[in-house]
Amino acid sequence: MRVAIGIALWGVCGCASFQAQSDDLQQPVPVIECPSNEQAGGASSRPGVSIPVPLDGRMAGQLAYYRSERSPGVYAPRGWQCHGWDGLNGTILVVTPKSLQPPFVPLPVVSGPAIAIETSDAAGPGRFHVAIVAAQVFALIGEDFITRIRQEHLIPDASFEAEPDADDQIQNISDRLVEFTTPPNRSGLGTNDMFEPSDWPVRGLIILNLPSELNSLTEVRVRLPPGMIGIAATVVQLETTCIQLQGGCRGLPP
Repeated sequence: MRVAIGIALWGVCGCASFQAQSDDLQQPVPVIECPSNEQAGGASSRPGVSIPVPLDGRMAGQLAYYRSERSPGVYAPRGWQCHGWDGLNGTILVVTPKSLQPPFVPLPVVSGPAIAIETSDAAGPGRFHVAIVAAQVFALIGEDFITRIRQEHLIPDASFEAEPDADDQIQNISDRLVEFTTPPNRSGLGTNDMFEPSDWPVRGLIILNLPSELNSLTEVRVRLPPGMIGIAATVVQLETTCIQLQGGCRGLPP
């Protein structure tokens, strides 16, 4: 089983400006633990456990930080539910307004509001997904890796020739980080095994870290209704910085 889940661009925040904000303004948000794989049950908070964010109290009060045992965490609306998966390919963590119901394999399909973070590992079966996405949006920095995986001849050559969907809006933040929007009712970087097209756009981020065999590719997807545009923009802003840190959002300085 492949473990996988793929704005007008809102207020991109770089590490330096984010750090400057954090020096002046820190608010705690609760940490929520998520069941994973075949585990049933809902999300659970840990009393007294929080993570600081450089936000005002109003916005911080609308967010929580969700994490599972192996997956990097992700910010999402407070009071939602979550579930994680981990396997040989990498990890997935998805946060939704209501609990996803078993069976959890194959991966459930999400057509409504959701926020997800997915990692793929270049050391195992996840290397194929890493190479395919690299061929789409990181062809230059990923060239050697793409060539090596392609020469294994274990998946069709055509898999490495796909280009981003013409409808996707893509902004290069750096040579290894892109921000994207997949428009409503379209397939693209924002849709995958779990996220199917819907009436709302999918906003997201993809970062490539080929020197690391684990978490070599990290993808964040954010799909929220129009009334939550401010939360969507804030999550993308936070994650733009967090996925560039070695420890993820947990690596933000207090």
